[in-house]
Amino acid sequence: MHRPRPVTEVPDVVGLGAEDACDIVRRAGLVPVGPDGAPAPGAGVVSAQRPIGAAGAEEGAKVTLWTHPGKDSAEALVGPSPRESADLDPV
Repeated sequence: MHRPRPVTEVPDVVGLGAEDACDIVRRAGLVPVGPDGAPAPGAGVVSAQRPIGAAGAEEGAKVTLWTHPGKDSAEALVGPSPRESADLDPV
């Protein structure tokens, strides 16, 4: 006889760094993954997730996390130099 797995609440991790989000999802008994079956994201900020936070899911179910570069990304911290900014001035 097949018993259903316990249901747990999916944590809302949108807006968190990818590493923290994955840790929280794992602690809830769920499995973080990237879109299209990719491995769990390791960098960036979570911009969306499925299932959404507060939804119910069976323990061991996958939670897909989409990320974008954010404050965790070195790319996002580098802006134009003063010279580059001056070159962009249309005056």
